[in-house]
Amino acid sequence: MSNIPEELAQLAASAEIDDLSFPMVINALNRLLEVPPGKDDTERMLHFVGLMLDQGFVPVSSPYADPPSAPWSEQGNAAVLRRLRQEWEALDHDVTFLDLCWFHRP
Repeated sequence: MSNIPEELAQLAASAEIDDLSFPMVINALNRLLEVPPGKDDTERMLHFVGLMLDQGFVPVSSPYADPPSAPWSEQGNAAVLRRLRQEWEALDHDVTFLDLCWFHRP
């Protein structure tokens, strides 16, 4: 178990090797000792992703998409989080590595 800054640092280190799948973000959330702010799991996930965006992470398409690892057209945290909420709420299954987005950190 760890805190938010430790998990963000660990994700940043992992992103130096390869893009991060969304399940990696969920796993980081599940390792937290503290609960991120939010009234439900969706709000807490969006808060954590917002912190990732503040740290320079960029949402990209899957490396298996065509084109692979393309940055999302949405710009700015609010637009990214809005799209992420819509896609998250539309899922009818647990998130897999093909769902939502991946994260790149230049």
